[in-house]
Amino acid sequence: MFEQKGWWFKRRLKHCGRGAIIYAKAELIKPEVIAIGAHTQIDDFVWILGGRGVTIGQYVHIASFVSVAGGGELVVEDYAGISAGCRLVTGTDDFLGAGLTGPTLPSEFRSVKRSSIILRRHALLGTGVIVHPDVEIGEGAVVGSGSLVLHDVPPWTVNVGSPCRVIKERPREVIVAFREELERKYRSVDGTLNRGEDQ
Repeated sequence: MFEQKGWWFKRRLKHCGRGAIIYAKAELIKPEVIAIGAHTQIDDFVWILGGRGVTIGQYVHIASFVSVAGGGELVVEDYAGISAGCRLVTGTDDFLGAGLTGPTLPSEFRSVKRSSIILRRHALLGTGVIVHPDVEIGEGAVVGSGSLVLHDVPPWTVNVGSPCRVIKERPREVIVAFREELERKYRSVDGTLNRGEDQ
């Protein structure tokens, strides 16, 4: 069994939902601005900078070697997934000459764009996807392995490439039906979802 972060770490978070798993070798910087929903799993070797705030929903999986950097805001809604090696950049220097670049310089000489990245419900990022600031991955959208995301991704689409583009649609009705069945089966009296016995 892999070692998990203990209650002493989880209580430092802004919120940690019931059944959330954060493996011991995950690094969460500024935990006081990071909220993690119920039954979410963050694997070893994930690195998350809290920046302006990180909100992660229920039943989210963040795989090994994912990094969230840049000091902006990240929102990952319920049932979303981030595969191994993804890079989510919520802030970056302006490389076009509006200022000097690099975190070692005084802020008055830099031009930094900090924004947000939002992954809507059921959105999935394949292995090694890079997402730039000020991007929304629409509900149910999938971005294929190795893709570069510079602009918003439409809901319920499959996207690939550098920069990524839509190649087909994803079956919304089937996925939503599975979610509704899960929620009916495992919804508790207080409105939260319980993890199934088989998990």
